Amino acid sequence: MFRIADETDINFQTSVNFTEPSGGPVNSLLSSGNAYSEPSLTSFAFSPVGYSFLIGFRFSSLRDNTESKESTMFAKKAAGAAVVLAVAAMPLALTVTDAGAQAPAKPHHGMGLDLAALKAAKEHGTFSAHAAQAVEGPHKRIGAAPASADLSQYALSPGDQGQVGSCVTWATGYTGYGILMNEQNIDGGPMAPMFIYSQIAKGNDQGTYASVALPMEQKQGIDTKSDYTQGDFDYTTQPTQAERENAAHYKLSGFQELPTSGSAAKQAIENAISQGSPVPIGFQVHQSFQSLDSSTASDYSYMPGDSSSDPVIGGHEVTIVGYNEQGVKIENSWGSGWGASGFFTVPWDFFNTGDVSEVHAMGKLVQG
Repeated sequence: MFRIADETDINFQTSVNFTEPSGGPVNSLLSSGNAYSEPSLTSFAFSPVGYSFLIGFRFSSLRDNTESKESTMFAKKAAGAAVVLAVAAMPLALTVTDAGAQAPAKPHHGMGLDLAALKAAKEHGTFSAHAAQAVEGPHKRIGAAPASADLSQYALSPGDQGQVGSCVTWATGYTGYGILMNEQNIDGGPMAPMFIYSQIAKGNDQGTYASVALPMEQKQGIDTKSDYTQGDFDYTTQPTQAERENAAHYKLSGFQELPTSGSAAKQAIENAISQGSPVPIGFQVHQSFQSLDSSTASDYSYMPGDSSSDPVIGGHEVTIVGYNEQGVKIENSWGSGWGASGFFTVPWDFFNTGDVSEVHAMGKLVQG
């Protein structure tokens, strides 16, 4: 039992264990010599953003005997001081034990490319391309693409999708739109990825794929972050009528499905980027990608291992912003602290691994 308030006793049979590094804020406080005793848990809340946790404790000097010095935390009515600790972005592991079973919570990056739905759409013929203004495709171009091209000068600082499976709308609606708006000198950005993703998810964070999101961006447009009030992580609340009306000023002219492998993919990507079109790609993520260091992310050397040594952990959508003879430069949506300031590179051989499942070129924006 532990006490939340003077009048409320709550029976709590589950033990809550906290593990933190030596010298961490909780351990430091408990070992500081202050006259505080066992902590009684008053509140805790998990933030859906990144690795952040907000945990509240009340530390009291107890008048009565305590029953346990182990993982079960409780306190009786006591005098003392209240201390609230904000524990954010620290390697804190919370384990809840019930009937002898343990299920540690492990922080991870959000992804969200629905590989199963994408595969089914391709198999059933519902995966179709839409005509895109100023994206004519490799067979329509006169002359070869230049040896290199880079749209990074127009790119926004990498966004952070947190742990929500909204990568597709970050890749298209934030990164892709950001490049197009800056290249076309359109004011109002950055755009709100959740404007589209909330309409797809409707409270069920199951992810999606670009051939679902891009037609919506073409038909509806996307609202600006400054106008959209639901933030970056609410995938339940639907856009208001006013937000829909504002989004209609920023519609995508169209998009084009591109090849996913071999020399055809290389040529199509080069043509799109060199004509100013960002290229969202969807691929299956191997475990090694989660912790890609800045050196490997910068030198065009990253290649996933085989599934036995480097298992697939999900699907993800990102946006190609440049290319050269070595490979492509890509913007991710895991914040600027990941990879090479939020970007990474892969060699052209990456498109021969079988991991890439969709590639699109985005057309220009049409302002209503």
